[in-house]
Amino acid sequence: MTQPATAHRPGEAAGPAGATAGKAPPARTGRPLMERVPTPVLLTTALIVLVAVWQGVISAGWVNEYILPTPWSTATALWDVTTDLFTGGPVFDNFLISAQETLYGLLIAAVAGVVLGVLIAETVIGRRVLQPLMIALYAAPKVALAPLFVAWFGFDMAPKVVMAAVIAFFPVMVDTAAGLAGIDEDEDKLFKSLRASRWQRFVKFKLMNALPFIFAGLKSAAVLAVIGAIVAEFLGGGEGLGVMVKTASVGFALDRVFAFVILLSAMAFLVYLAVDVIERKVVFWRQTGFLPTES
Repeated sequence: MTQPATAHRPGEAAGPAGATAGKAPPARTGRPLMERVPTPVLLTTALIVLVAVWQGVISAGWVNEYILPTPWSTATALWDVTTDLFTGGPVFDNFLISAQETLYGLLIAAVAGVVLGVLIAETVIGRRVLQPLMIALYAAPKVALAPLFVAWFGFDMAPKVVMAAVIAFFPVMVDTAAGLAGIDEDEDKLFKSLRASRWQRFVKFKLMNALPFIFAGLKSAAVLAVIGAIVAEFLGGGEGLGVMVKTASVGFALDRVFAFVILLSAMAFLVYLAVDVIERKVVFWRQTGFLPTES
């Protein structure tokens, strides 16, 4: 007698021994360990390791503490600098000057970089004449330009703003041109088939495509603007945190120099973070930026 066929539920297939083989193994939904650890915990751990290595190098006698100050002396100097900053002392006045120079330089760099990037991407003269000139300007040593800017614009805030803008504009220009040039040809043909004007194609298609690139250049420019302003202050004198760094270094107060470096790094990070927040508001259709998002 033939064995009756074994009945199976829908969606199941009979195996060689009558067992079902239609069930897939459960998918693993867990994230890697490093993604599950909160960001503050990772940053705190990295900071502790850095300070431990720093102190270990000094304690082992590999570097003299007169050359590399200890973490404790640096923390003490940083506390004094921060207290002076939040109580309206000289550090606050000079911080305000450096911040203004950075923001003005970044604004000029943003406008000039976008305009030059558009000209390079959209015009023949821009590609064949303007682009080589801008590359030659950016290749020039910036330290050599600082005395020229001081001679042309004086010893006040103007030469520092110009230096910050000159150093910061190039990434914006390059990324703007790259974003405008890196369009999808099929999408461009679609716009042309819809009889869109050149201005409509530029604003509604090319510029929208280039926005993530532009903000990538702006975030690089945010850090470079701080560097440009401090370098100009260091070389050109006047006021600002760069002058305070120079004064501390001349007096060999290296713990105070480290404190000012940390303060300047915090300022650059805040400017970078501000650009990142603006990017999330403007380029809302893409998950870009520095800040983590909830999935």
